[in-house]
Amino acid sequence: TRVKPLCQVGGQDAAQVMLIAGCGNGSSVPLPNWRLNLRFAAAWEQAMEQRTPGLTRPVLCAYRYYNQDLAPGSLLIEVGGHANTVTEAVRAGRAAAEALAVLLGGHVQGGQTAAG
Repeated sequence: TRVKPLCQVGGQDAAQVMLIAGCGNGSSVPLPNWRLNLRFAAAWEQAMEQRTPGLTRPVLCAYRYYNQDLAPGSLLIEVGGHANTVTEAVRAGRAAAEALAVLLGGHVQGGQTAAG
């Protein structure tokens, strides 16, 4: 079965986005800053949902780290599924990036992101 997670961005189909935040288990998965990563994932997810309701799937917090142990704030972003089109993925990626820019103190004007 092919999964095609969709939402609407500007009245057009877009893939949904899922953030993955690895977490340490205290022994075999050493990830000392996992709470910082999870906090960042939650803030970004909230920013995306405020700008584009339905854009996100729930944050996945799992006992694996995908190099997220290298620097605080490291996350993995999954855009869509294997049935989404490239156009749907690009539209979702743009919406996610705009929300991230706003979260980090920038603003979006006319589809362009600028530092503020």
